[in-house]
Amino acid sequence: MISRAYLRELSAHNEWQNDVVLRLCDDIGEAARGEDRGMFFSSIHHTLDHILMVDRAILTYLNSETPPPSSYKDMIWPEWVELKAVRREMDASIKAFAESWELDWLAGEADVRSPRRPDARFIPRWILVVQMFNHQTHHRSQVTAEFHRMGLDYGSTDIPFRPGCGYFVD
Repeated sequence: MISRAYLRELSAHNEWQNDVVLRLCDDIGEAARGEDRGMFFSSIHHTLDHILMVDRAILTYLNSETPPPSSYKDMIWPEWVELKAVRREMDASIKAFAESWELDWLAGEADVRSPRRPDARFIPRWILVVQMFNHQTHHRSQVTAEFHRMGLDYGSTDIPFRPGCGYFVD
């Protein structure tokens, strides 16, 4: 089972890493963000869109609702300015949820139905939260690999090096 400290740390790390990625994406511009780079979701923009789509789905399941139907091939936020705004709102929501989710509630189950698997699956809520953070890290690493190929320094991705965390002098 996860702890309140885990939720706080991962939500802060998530927000920090997303902010770094969004700022670098602003710097590289629309053409570079949208370029087909042979990534699983073709482009940096589509990869970031996918992360956000899955975050929305997981948070919707955690609220005992069913997310809107979508395919992993869909682009939900094709406009960069909107994607950035929704990403920042989502990160603020995740941080707020991390403060409000009770451990007993997280130990309960969510009814998860997917267009790819319409049969009911009851999954512990804490597993969905762990999956959300893991999924983001997995796909953000695809984006940072592209930054590396572009010669961009995206800095550290390590949790103990997060600015403001107090583990190392900032």
